[in-house]
This record gives sequence, C-alpha cells and structure tokens, in this order.
Amino acid sequence: MFKYNEFIINESLAYYIKKIWILDNLSNPLPENNRTIVPNGCFNIAFIAGQGAIVYIDQKPLRLSQGIYFCGQATQSVIVDILPATKVNMVQLFPWAISMFTNYDMRLCKRKIIPFKNINEEFENEASSLNTFDENQILAYLYNQFTDFLFKNEHTLLLYKACISIINSHGGVSIKKLSEQLGCSTRYLQKLFLQYVGLTPKEFSIIIKLRNAIDLLAYPSSKANSSLTQLAMDSDFYDQAHFINTFKTIVRTLPGKFIPSEFLLANKKIN
Repeated sequence: MFKYNEFIINESLAYYIKKIWILDNLSNPLPENNRTIVPNGCFNIAFIAGQGAIVYIDQKPLRLSQGIYFCGQATQSVIVDILPATKVNMVQLFPWAISMFTNYDMRLCKRKIIPFKNINEEFENEASSLNTFDENQILAYLYNQFTDFLFKNEHTLLLYKACISIINSHGGVSIKKLSEQLGCSTRYLQKLFLQYVGLTPKEFSIIIKLRNAIDLLAYPSSKANSSLTQLAMDSDFYDQAHFINTFKTIVRTLPGKFIPSEFLLANKKIN
C-alpha cells in the first residue's frame, strides 16, 4: 500500500528546511497513479530510490529514475505516478534558503525538475553515497552536513523578511507596501525574487493565497462558512469569480469539485 508521511525538522535546520515528506510505494506491486501536488512556494530536493516516478509538468511526462533531483517552483498542479517498489524522500526548502545554497538562476528552474548536480554539485557528490531508501539516513546527513554547503548572502535576510510577510498575511500584503516596509524599491524586490525564488513577488503571493484557500477547503473548521463567496473573501481574493478562475488555473479543477484525497497535501499540523 502507498503511504504518505512527514518529518518536522528540528531547530538547527528550521530556518532552511520546512519538512521532509515521504512518498512510499515500496510494498505496492502496482504504481500509485494520478496523485496531484499543488504549488506552495517552496523548493524540494527529491531523493528517489527504486524504479522511479513519472511526473507530468504542463501535461508532459518526465520519467525520473533513481537519483537526486531539484524541483523548481511550480505555478500549476503537478501530477505524479510513483512506480512500484519506489520511495521518494522529499526535502522541502523554504524559498529564501536557495540564496544561501546556490547561485543558479531560479528562473531557469521554473516548472522544471533537474538533476541536483546542476544546482550544487558538491552537495550531490557528498549525498550520492546515502541509502536513499532510508529517510533517517538522509535526515542524519542533513543535520550533520547541510550547513556545510551554505554560504553567506547579503540578500537572504531581505528575502526571508519578504517571504515571511507574504506567508503570514496569507498572500494579502501588497507588494508596494511590502517594499516600503523593507526599505527597497518594488523593482529591486522583483529582481531578487526572480533570481532566487524563480517567481515575481506577485506570483509568489498568489500561490500562498491559494494554498490558504486549499487549506480552508481541506481542513474546514466546524464554524466555517462553506460558501465560495465567503471562502474567496477569507482568502483575500477580489471576488468569487477571481477566486474560481485562479483556483482553476493553478489547481486544474474548480473549487466546488476539489477532492482533498486526490491531492498530496501537507498534514494539518504542518501547514
């Protein structure tokens, strides 16, 4: 049977890594097909062990064999088929962490999954000896060595403050106001986001805003108003029509037809 699991990262790496999430199809003689992943503004390092996986980006299939891969920013839902006897350990990086990990232009990774050596060859060389079936070995490696591959970058703090402000406001803060708070121009902020996040601040905000709406759909409170109009307002969309159009564009289904069990969503305690 297919299993989904998560590990929370402890304080030593919590500034850089959000979590490890695991797609375990080791004991299943059949592929686990058509699981959908929705963008959340983070990057991922994928440690794939076994037969591999097929990922559909922009509806085009990409076969990933055993190895280590870098997952750039997605702007629409991605569908994944996990082949039999396969385990995928995903290390989810906060968006600002990339500025300390590589000088690779994140615009080149948008809507792409590429070999990790393109991003940080030293990291891949060191990690290549790991048993990628074993999430505990990967976790131990991260605790022992991840910070060895980081370097100081003057942009990290500004990116951190910008991303945190957008995340904490559920995507509701205006980019102009955010720039004023950070003491920089909107043009400069956009330049940094494109280089290190791979998205404009507006694109990033929309993804965060939509993920908040998905969380409200997937984990509704007992007092929640179930109307789409209220959901659009609670998620800071202009109106219901704008919310439905954005949801359909990114998630590839209508909010009224959204079935959480068909998606690989973070556990409630994480999100």
